[in-house]
Amino acid sequence: MIDDATPLGTTFDGPVRRMSIERLLAFSGGRFSEPGWPARNLHTDAAKAAEAGLARPIASGLQPQGHIIRLMLDLSGEAWSRAGSIRLRFRRPVYVGDSIRARARLTDRTADSQAIVYTLEVWSERQDGEIAVTGSATCRIQKAGEQEERH
Repeated sequence: MIDDATPLGTTFDGPVRRMSIERLLAFSGGRFSEPGWPARNLHTDAAKAAEAGLARPIASGLQPQGHIIRLMLDLSGEAWSRAGSIRLRFRRPVYVGDSIRARARLTDRTADSQAIVYTLEVWSERQDGEIAVTGSATCRIQKAGEQEERH
């Protein structure tokens, strides 16, 4: 977990996750009950990926994004669900068979009387060291004993 004692510059690593064809099919194949499942698209079918000029099927951008969000939840708990934000840029595809790791670096911390706002540089890194997704995230975490204002 991130807290007010975490030094600026601290880097956090999520687990390495392999983008297996099963993971891509479950995410991008459509409803399991649809006739002809899975849907044939550049995420699930090698021929469709080749038609799009890709070497093999690619993961939906939401998959590496989801791994970054999972890391933010691990770092800030429920506060992320209430007061987290993220801005991302998709730089390179994540192909079937690739492994990725979500990473974050604490870059700023500001506080007021009620909460601390953490700013982090975030990215997803492929097994070859290439950055697939990059961006920033913030999370406002209430100080102990402070009540969250509901809107």
